[in-house]
Amino acid sequence: MYGRRALEYHQSVPQAIRTILSSNRLYFQALLSGIANYTALAQKIKPEIDEITGVEVQIGTIVVAIKRFSDTLIKEKEDEEQAKSNNSNRLEGARMSLTGSIIDIGFIDKEFDEIFDMLDEVFENESSGNFNLIQTNKQLTLFAEDIEEIRDIVSTASKRFDGKIKEGLSKITITLPDPSDNKQQQNPDYNNMLSLVSDIVHNQQIPLHNAFFAPTETVLILKDKDAAKAYELLRAKLTT
Repeated sequence: MYGRRALEYHQSVPQAIRTILSSNRLYFQALLSGIANYTALAQKIKPEIDEITGVEVQIGTIVVAIKRFSDTLIKEKEDEEQAKSNNSNRLEGARMSLTGSIIDIGFIDKEFDEIFDMLDEVFENESSGNFNLIQTNKQLTLFAEDIEEIRDIVSTASKRFDGKIKEGLSKITITLPDPSDNKQQQNPDYNNMLSLVSDIVHNQQIPLHNAFFAPTETVLILKDKDAAKAYELLRAKLTT
């Protein structure tokens, strides 16, 4: 099988190992799976190694060369899987922002209409900056930038409706492009956003104060001391 090649030139032991094992699917898969018996394999391929190298090679030398080749294959496989994993964790077109000095104003009251009337000034004020509002059956929570105009309004509202103000927070916003702007099929990232962000928050042990998700936007509320680190971790794993 290798006689003609051996007559033309002699390969080194590592080259011969790669030639033989790469051309045999059974040997190759055994090495890639980490189940090969190096000594038994060395004994089996020794005659071919001797023919290709043009010298009689010691079993120990062949075993060492096989192990190095196996380690290389396994490392290449791990790198490829890691690269695929990294690519699958990217959100195409994702944009991220970090906003500091956020306050959390929570109201527990059934008369939400009155609260909204008082907060209309917040929503209509051009200088109010970015804010997010979450409403459930029994709770209304407003996240807003801690600026003087907002502070005055929410302080009044919190006193009247027994609201609780929490300070020292930051906000991370992750936004995907509007699918209506894409003439092609909807990007699968819209379905994966919740899963990907949740996995990263859990795996990286990022402490959250609050969070809410929409198909094209995720908002995470964290303490100021955790925000910068969390932002960098998320940015590195999610954005291209």
